[in-house]
Amino acid sequence: MQNGDVVTVRYPFAPKSTTGLRPGDFWAVPRTDGWYGCGRVLQVDGDQLVSPRRSFFGGLLDWVQRERPTSESIAGAGLLDSGIMHIKAILTTGGEVIENRPLDLDGLRLPTLLNAHGGADTMLLSGAQSVRPARRDEWGTLPVLRYWGYNVITTLAEARLQTRSGAG
Repeated sequence: MQNGDVVTVRYPFAPKSTTGLRPGDFWAVPRTDGWYGCGRVLQVDGDQLVSPRRSFFGGLLDWVQRERPTSESIAGAGLLDSGIMHIKAILTTGGEVIENRPLDLDGLRLPTLLNAHGGADTMLLSGAQSVRPARRDEWGTLPVLRYWGYNVITTLAEARLQTRSGAG
C-alpha cells in the first residue's frame, strides 16, 4: 500500500521489486547442511545499481545457526561480504524477506569501495553510491564493488560460514 512516497510493508513478504525493500531487511540463506546463513539489505538506492527497481546493495552476515534468522538471533552479527544483488537473490534462496532490523542497532555501515571502471573514471563509493572521484593513492587500497549472481550469497554462505557447535 502506498501513501505518497511511503510504502507500508508487512513481513514476511516476497519482493516483486525493490519498492518495499528497506535497509535492514533480512532473509534466510539455506545451506546444504541444513543450517542457515542470513542475507541483509544494506542499501536500496545508489547510482551504481544497474536496475534500480530490481537490484539493491546487500550482504551476507557473519552468522550461521540451525534455525532461520530472527531479529534477536542476528543481533550484533557483522557483515562478512557485500555486493549488488538482484531481488531474485532473495527469491531463489530464502524466498522471502523475514523482518527488518535497523542496521544501526548492529553497528552496520556501508563499506567504502571503489568502482571497477579504472583510471580517471574510478570513483570512491559508499556502498553503491558514488561519493567522489578516487584519488590515485586510493587505487588498489580498497575493495572493488562486485555484482553478484542470484546464488552467490548461497555459495558464500557454504564456503565462508563455519558451522559453530552449540549455535542455534
